[in-house]
Amino acid sequence: MSQILRADLPRTEKGNDPNDNRGDPAYLNSIEFERLPVTPPPKASLVITDDELQRAELTPKCIVEGHLYADVAERVAPGGTGKTTLTLWESVHIVLGLPLYGRPVASSGWVLIVTAEDRRERLVARLGKIMDGMDIAPGQRQKVQQGLLIWDVTGQPVKLVQESDGNLVLTTLADDIIEMYRDDPPVFVEIDPLVSFGASEQRVNDNEQALVLAARRIVNGLDCCVRYTHHTGKQNAREKTADQYSGRGGSALPDGCRMVGVLQTWSPNDSGGLRPPSDLSSTPDTQVIVYTRAKLSYAPSNLPRIWIKRDGYRFEWFAEQQISDSDAKTERVERLLAFLADELAKQRYHTKTSLRTAISKLGMTQVQINEAVDQALAGGDLRDMPLPKDRRQGGRKTYLMPNDIGSQQSNECERVDQSGETE
Repeated sequence: MSQILRADLPRTEKGNDPNDNRGDPAYLNSIEFERLPVTPPPKASLVITDDELQRAELTPKCIVEGHLYADVAERVAPGGTGKTTLTLWESVHIVLGLPLYGRPVASSGWVLIVTAEDRRERLVARLGKIMDGMDIAPGQRQKVQQGLLIWDVTGQPVKLVQESDGNLVLTTLADDIIEMYRDDPPVFVEIDPLVSFGASEQRVNDNEQALVLAARRIVNGLDCCVRYTHHTGKQNAREKTADQYSGRGGSALPDGCRMVGVLQTWSPNDSGGLRPPSDLSSTPDTQVIVYTRAKLSYAPSNLPRIWIKRDGYRFEWFAEQQISDSDAKTERVERLLAFLADELAKQRYHTKTSLRTAISKLGMTQVQINEAVDQALAGGDLRDMPLPKDRRQGGRKTYLMPNDIGSQQSNECERVDQSGETE
């Protein structure tokens, strides 16, 4: 007869306890789990009926066609871009039912802005300047004053999410907003800025997912659009990225939102390759903002950028000009040649491989850069030239040089003979 002996084993190098009995069925059955307030519904209640199938819509209630819908949204921008002032200008259009960015307002109504960063007095003053710039009628001004409502919570501990016993939990704020405005709901709620209403950026994605959940509660309770104003990360701000993951923090927020917009300022000196529409003229005092709708689940993909020109508190918008594939390729070649010429003037020599580090500056993907280089070489607009001897490293002996540059550096490089020695 055999006897089974049990001995306590030491912890492993990873700190795991081999004596842990959590895999024992008897132990698992003895655990008392916290009962949630929501239980799985009966199977019969989940059956899709003919009536439900007929009434089902592919999109939620539209606020602004091709722009805002009754769902969770996020708008990202660096500090100082003017995102809050732009929100006020947009909200005037929603309240009055005026077309916004050339798109019809499908559901006009009142707007709630919850601000934890700018005092109500400052926003009201900006709103007055915006209405002056729009030159709207006295009756319309009165409608805006009654329909664009600002709740100032600056300096107050108002949170949608808080930490409790090591867990992130929703506060009652989302439900309180629903209860307060249920009988006369807004069509649009702006929460500005996101960072003021969360619990902790140390648990980034947990915090963001909780904020998405809070916004969804408001959306479900009021059938409105809830949008968070959010800041970009430092590196994204420097590189002026415009994809849906440009915001500071993790990926849970943009993944959970159905609309993600990105604002970046633009100047003629930017090296990103973007060119404003031909009818947009600017001065040194003019601010130009590029609005990219990086994600919009209820509209076609690859929506054109919106260019916004701001003079004081007056705003004008311009749609990005759509060009053919062949014209786009030509434009990318021109952008590449201009970039290489500028880099050579700074004594920076590029190869096809090194251009990978310039993706954000060129505003092109790696595939587009490779295509532009190949097209420029085939067309004679670009040449492989021998590197100056003191610039050679490893197997790198040539660089890309545009034919039409006239800098002193390029002229010197043209005097390099085939052996690589300077004449």
